[in-house]
Amino acid sequence: MALTNARAASHSASWASLLGGVGAVLLPKCPLCFAAYGSALGAAGVGPLAQERLVDGLLVLAVAVSCGLVWQLSLRRHDVWTPLASAAGGLLLLTGQLVFGARPLTTLGAVLLVAAALVNAGRCRRAARG
Repeated sequence: MALTNARAASHSASWASLLGGVGAVLLPKCPLCFAAYGSALGAAGVGPLAQERLVDGLLVLAVAVSCGLVWQLSLRRHDVWTPLASAAGGLLLLTGQLVFGARPLTTLGAVLLVAAALVNAGRCRRAARG
């Protein structure tokens, strides 16, 4: 019974890790994305300044959740490289978006973050099977 619960927890946590990375990718990174989200939030009655703070906060939260889940699941497997790749991706994404406003850096960080989450999910599944 404990093995089944551990397998279920590993499976749900690997999906949560993947969804955190994908969520970070879906947050707006370009002027057109901000305009689209801005018009949607404007229709809902949320002002532009609140939108920018909300998006930045959601981006930081999504990256932190994704990196935290990858790190937690990697500890069980004594894996060092996957959480390092996830942390590097998150750092590049946040630095590119919040500090420099550099789209290529943001995109590279997002790709690395999602790739680390995918690798982590695959390794969790293999560990659960074996």
